[in-house]
Amino acid sequence: MLFVPFLPARTLIVFIILTERKMKKQFVLSLFSMLCLIAMAQGPADSTHIVKLNEVVVNSLKETSPQQTPVSSTTLTSKQLNAAQINNIRDISGIVPNFFIPDYGSAMSTTSYIRGIGSRNSGQSVALYVDNVPYFDKSTFDFDFYDIKQIEVLRGAQGTLYGRNAESGIINIYTLSPLNYQGTKLSLSLGNYGLINGKLAHYGKITDNFGYAVSGYYNHDDGFFTNKFTNKSADKQTSAGGRIKLEWNITPDFKAQYTANFDHIDQNAFPYGAYDPVTGKTAQPEFNDPSTYNRNMLNNSLFLQYKTNNWILSSITSHQYFKDDMKMDNDFTPMSFFSLGQAQKQNAFNEELILKSNSNSHYQWSFGATGFIQHLDMNAPFNMESDAIKYMLQPTFTSMGMTITDPILATPGLYNTETTGGALFHQSTYNNLFVNGLSLTAGLRVDYEKIDLDYNTGSTMNIAMGPATFLFADTLKDNLSVHFSELLPKIALKYEWSTRQFVYANVSRGYKAAGYNVQMFADLVDKGITNPAATQKEAVLNSISYKPEYSWNYELGGQCLSFNDRLKTAVSLFYINLDNLQLTQFVPNGLGRKISNAGAATSKGVEVSADANLGAGFNAGLNYGYANATFTTYTDSVQITDPTTHKKVNTKVDYNGNHVPYAPQNTLSASASYEHIFKNAFIDRLMATVQYTGVGKIYWTEANDISQDFYSVVNAKVAVSKGGLGVELWAKNLFNTKYNAFYFNSSGSQFFQQGNPMQLGASLKFEF
Repeated sequence: MLFVPFLPARTLIVFIILTERKMKKQFVLSLFSMLCLIAMAQGPADSTHIVKLNEVVVNSLKETSPQQTPVSSTTLTSKQLNAAQINNIRDISGIVPNFFIPDYGSAMSTTSYIRGIGSRNSGQSVALYVDNVPYFDKSTFDFDFYDIKQIEVLRGAQGTLYGRNAESGIINIYTLSPLNYQGTKLSLSLGNYGLINGKLAHYGKITDNFGYAVSGYYNHDDGFFTNKFTNKSADKQTSAGGRIKLEWNITPDFKAQYTANFDHIDQNAFPYGAYDPVTGKTAQPEFNDPSTYNRNMLNNSLFLQYKTNNWILSSITSHQYFKDDMKMDNDFTPMSFFSLGQAQKQNAFNEELILKSNSNSHYQWSFGATGFIQHLDMNAPFNMESDAIKYMLQPTFTSMGMTITDPILATPGLYNTETTGGALFHQSTYNNLFVNGLSLTAGLRVDYEKIDLDYNTGSTMNIAMGPATFLFADTLKDNLSVHFSELLPKIALKYEWSTRQFVYANVSRGYKAAGYNVQMFADLVDKGITNPAATQKEAVLNSISYKPEYSWNYELGGQCLSFNDRLKTAVSLFYINLDNLQLTQFVPNGLGRKISNAGAATSKGVEVSADANLGAGFNAGLNYGYANATFTTYTDSVQITDPTTHKKVNTKVDYNGNHVPYAPQNTLSASASYEHIFKNAFIDRLMATVQYTGVGKIYWTEANDISQDFYSVVNAKVAVSKGGLGVELWAKNLFNTKYNAFYFNSSGSQFFQQGNPMQLGASLKFEF
């Protein structure tokens, strides 16, 4: 049996105090401890009531053993989300073992890392589903959470049941059902940095079998950083949205659910400041060109399910639309060197059918078929601006007696991508194999995918030579197509010696889909002026396409409920092999970046979780993840300045043994909470929570020469309620920890985005 010893809540609090090491931190955390002790002194009331923890349940429609799934997973309930102040997917970072999302400075790119596996610019390694509906592009991952019932994070390759882009795990988000909850929720939050957040939701039933939900939110803040060049906020943002949900139990065996979500976000983006490698300091943002992000997103889905005594048939039909517009000052200086734009419009359709067993027999099975089509239109212009022309290009032309007359050299780009795919999958589980408690799960998926790209890009340059004027122009316009198929097996053994305790071993394969480097077309256009062969169709295909990335996940673990279901523990050991690793590299002339299948890597580590009900209203949690992700095969060509000739030359470097960038080695979270229910008092309930989260070390480059050491932040909340009325006082990054959240390199210059400072606020909630 897995065992984590009980520690008094005050011991956990003292541990956090010692970790932070500052007198003001001791004062605040001691105040939290005193609040708990004062509440306990009010009398036993209901505070001695023992609340049992729940066993591990995965709600996936596809699993054949959801009660005790042989996989490393973390489930966050609505109560836990509220206590930990989780308002979007980025807030889960560090709380779930080995789960991390760097803050890129906008909602456009939300790359999740699990167990050291992720990617900055290629397709996601972690799949996201909301109410069983897939989100196809990581530009759609970042949205405001409201009325979430439960979030599940499954770690390790989930390719057999979920297919593409579930190479390192999957996130399942489930919203509240109007058939299970009825009422109205209203909340208003105010905080420093101009925070205003409002949420309103109503859940009702027209009949016993038909329910509806209507909800919406508004969120605004003035940002945390100031652009010194404009003296305006570099990261203010406003978001708003709403959801309509209809559920109908047509018969006891047949039910339907329709959901529509709309989300809007408008933000100043990418508050990157220049990094000085000599002093190790990061300056405040200071750039002249607009850096913004705007997105509208609409999701529609229809879920149908029919049950018999022997099987369950489920159908999920969905459509996802989003339209966004990104503008970036690509040099992030007050000079006018480079700027980048990217406007996208997506229409994605998905249909999935799942047929699974519904009986108490030892043999359980699941069959599925899925098909999708995704249209993604992108307009991505790249501009070389006046200072780049003046200081980088013009000197060469001046030596030849020529003058560039264009104020800006623009490389417009129109890229229309259509991705179509389909899959068949099966999973079987046989329970009580040979002996009671032993089960075997095996599955296989066949995936097929085809990616078509139509591209239309080019550039022009006007040159004056004496009285004469010349026009140099180059155009790339054609279409490309690639296709591939994958076999994704899985096998797992599980042994449970009680209904609450089990160990398991599994092996699974996952992959991240192939794609095109549309961002490096500016480089191809530049090459085409002097080397037309570089722009031929076959040469373009070889230059911009990259292949799928693969992973094999090997895992041992166990989970259990013990001490009268008051302690829930889980531990897992994993080893992952990655091949055809997709990595982002800047091309030598700085005009673009590319994704390459750069080599191979391994990731190995451990995950430990414990949740305990300590009695008397106290609860504590601990989650730790260690992932050592390193390159096993990776050499690259980088540009350096020859000390003798002072000219730039390319040289090969070997990154074997270096850590994979952007993936933290450690994630640690610890929480302590107290809840007291009063009788015959002015208030009904007192709740207090402290959440400690630590992440690091993070290497930002393949050379491992720039890094972020382990850092930690503390969030805290105190809440009181009377009937349906509640008041909360909360703090994020309570001790104003300084850290770098993201690293960016452009044309040899280095930039960081710093972590958000301390934020304080209050919330008023009303439920009836």
